[in-house]
Amino acid sequence: MVIIEQHPAFFAYINNILGVNFTPDIAIVISSVTEDGKIMGVTAFSRFSEHNCELSVASTTPRFMTRQYLEAVFHYPFETCKKRRITAIIEEDNQAAQEIDKALGFVYEARLKNWYGDKDGIVMRMLEEECHWIKGRKPSRRMKHALA
Repeated sequence: MVIIEQHPAFFAYINNILGVNFTPDIAIVISSVTEDGKIMGVTAFSRFSEHNCELSVASTTPRFMTRQYLEAVFHYPFETCKKRRITAIIEEDNQAAQEIDKALGFVYEARLKNWYGDKDGIVMRMLEEECHWIKGRKPSRRMKHALA
């Protein structure tokens, strides 16, 4: 089940896993929750500018990433907020997150030296016209594989 609600439990979940401090005044969260209320994953959008926002994701299971969830996650920045791009910054040693982002359609853009203290940040972006997760658009073969 996809929930777009600024509930304190969703902020606590992503803040605990990522070690950040998102709050409703600086971020919007979209959450994947089981029928019995267990949080499976949370996506936060923050650092909004005229054309961009930053995406952060926390989960303890890959099962949260359903087509319905991805459509909601990508609808928000591109359709609701009318942003031209979204940006994700990933720790350099988090290969799993980098591979998932690539499979979803994100493109490598830059490396930020020491963004995470002793670790670099890998900047990945998705432009609105590159996004195949907006309802009604057909996903590429690579993206279909990401859901398999």
